[in-house]
Amino acid sequence: MHLPPLNAVRAFDAAARHLSFRRAAEELCVTPGAVSRQVANLEDFLGARLFARRHRQVVLTKAGKMYLADIREGLARIAHATAALDTRLNDKVLRLKLPPTFALRWLVPRLGRFHAHHPDISVQITTSHAQADFENDEVDAAVQYGDGIAKGFRGERLFNEILIPVQRASPVTRASKCSPRDLASKMLLHSFRRPDDWSRWFAAAGVPDVEIKQSLVFENSGMTYQGAMDGLGVAMAHAAFVVDELRSGRLSCPVSVRLEGSVAYFLIYPKEHMRSASLRAFHGWLADEAQATRRELAAGMGKLASGSGPAAIGLWSDDRKSHTDQN
Repeated sequence: MHLPPLNAVRAFDAAARHLSFRRAAEELCVTPGAVSRQVANLEDFLGARLFARRHRQVVLTKAGKMYLADIREGLARIAHATAALDTRLNDKVLRLKLPPTFALRWLVPRLGRFHAHHPDISVQITTSHAQADFENDEVDAAVQYGDGIAKGFRGERLFNEILIPVQRASPVTRASKCSPRDLASKMLLHSFRRPDDWSRWFAAAGVPDVEIKQSLVFENSGMTYQGAMDGLGVAMAHAAFVVDELRSGRLSCPVSVRLEGSVAYFLIYPKEHMRSASLRAFHGWLADEAQATRRELAAGMGKLASGSGPAAIGLWSDDRKSHTDQN
């Protein structure tokens, strides 16, 4: 088997993708000079020029384009084979990429139950708003916000978006009643990543013409919900991410109006990752937890729609009020 120097092939692939020796060097953690020498070695091995070198720029030659097209499938197969072996050798380590608020507000508070059933599986979590790139990110599965699961992937719809206004529960808020128009005069909280939530909610509540008088904008939704719990104002919240606070009585809904969207949170992973026993166990557990959240939200939303859950009571039943009274 007459193989070229594989380090040189790797350097060529990086330089060809970036069309820059400097950016290829940054990816490979070497110097631009080292990338240039590796490419030159490969060109000597092949007996063909792969790049036309110009001032501060490199361009693939015809031979370079042909060679790149031919090697990419092979490199992809090597990467997939390496990932598959790593999964088999490290089946007790589960690496997840999650949206920050999903991780903080929903998964982490429930993760102890997973470890209670699977103490031998170590879960590693990274957070990002960016979608997972399974070819380059070292993750086994991800949770993403969107409208479906792409072809070639497996996963689970967890729960749809339901937006509701929430505020810190107290004897004052429980005794007061509020209309959608009344909310416009209160301090309204939202994340700068979701600037349109309040206007969408007011439109759904039948008062699209209201003028928001004062607002506080936070870096992320998690901070927004914390602001509501600290009594800074009324937050527009994803119901699934405040379900625990609604249940405990720390938060309540001042207005019985919800905004349901078609988008949802999904667990996703490449279909070839299904061979991982740890991932299959996590998928099954996560599906059960999401189903429990959907059921609780459906019950709470039913009370909200029937009018039995106004500000004086909160979203869940009367017997939860004592927690608030004691804090």
